[in-house]
Amino acid sequence: MKLTYYGTGAGEGWPGLFCNCELCKTARKLKGKNIRTRSQALINDDLLIDLTPDTYMHCLVYGLDLEKVDHLLVTHSHTDHFNPPDLQLLTEPFAHNRPNVFNIYGNDRVREKIWTGVPRIWEVESKFHFHKAEPFKSIVIKDYIVVPLLALHDRNEECLFYEITQGNKTMLYAHDTGAFPEATMDYLKANKVHLDLVSLDCTTQSSADGKNHMGLVDAVKERQRLTELGIGDDNTKWIVNHFSHNGLWLHDKMVEEAAKYGFLASYDGMEIEI
Repeated sequence: MKLTYYGTGAGEGWPGLFCNCELCKTARKLKGKNIRTRSQALINDDLLIDLTPDTYMHCLVYGLDLEKVDHLLVTHSHTDHFNPPDLQLLTEPFAHNRPNVFNIYGNDRVREKIWTGVPRIWEVESKFHFHKAEPFKSIVIKDYIVVPLLALHDRNEECLFYEITQGNKTMLYAHDTGAFPEATMDYLKANKVHLDLVSLDCTTQSSADGKNHMGLVDAVKERQRLTELGIGDDNTKWIVNHFSHNGLWLHDKMVEEAAKYGFLASYDGMEIEI
């Protein structure tokens, strides 16, 4: 199973569109792995996570092939993770010869954003199916088993992250979230899940108090919680992702600091296999 990070930035991206802080100025100058678009990932070549406003760029720059994608997991309705107006582009005259229905999995706020945020929705609704993703209820998608888990993020909606299994491999893609809620930990413990890859939120440099996002300190704490329960171990690939310029570390510094705790630091275009 392969995970590709197409975007690894927080809501403002990095550099921030209108930002003139030193971190953003430096990123503009250095470019490379210091340029971070809004977060999006792909499992293998057919299961997409989030529909960021940068999806079109990911197709042009990194080769994201949406012809192969007809299933989308949405973590929550915030605009950096879900940009519903792009769904209009499923229809003629914007898209020719696309026979497959686009399947979207998300919470009730995601559903609301579709029906209020897609222009001329009555022309688009035949091109997609919306499926409500409910915490701890398995979803079978092709040969994947997907389990939505509760995140600790926006208290105004039921934010989710996803456990994804294919064959004997399981990964956890945990963004945007603070410290995992006890209900999520109880599920992982009760189901004796063993994770081969864990991707954890790392929006800030050090600690975000584990409330809405995490920093590296928080990610280390979550790793400890998971390993103490036997959910992850030294064979698990641990990755931090979803970075903000407010975290104060450019890519090379984040790589250095993350490595001290056995984490890899993601970057746009990064591929990793388990």
